[in-house]
Amino acid sequence: MRAKKYSNVHCYYCGRLVRIDKAVVLRVSPRIRLDVSDDQKPFLVQVQPIKIYICPACARYRGITKKDLRNKEKEILTKLGIDI
Repeated sequence: MRAKKYSNVHCYYCGRLVRIDKAVVLRVSPRIRLDVSDDQKPFLVQVQPIKIYICPACARYRGITKKDLRNKEKEILTKLGIDI
């Protein structure tokens, strides 16, 4: 019988390798601050959201659970210091 092969990801905070099925996933869209004058500002700037993987230990320390992500994602992101 073959063993299952899991893919691993790095934790965003501590850098630890975690199995992808155990990690907590956050989708964060970064805020861009443009340092140009009002005349030269682009009409539209599109940015793709970034996936952040968090290990269970860091998620517990920061008070993040998978249930909370479904209900109050914006509150959690502001608590972590991530602008939306």
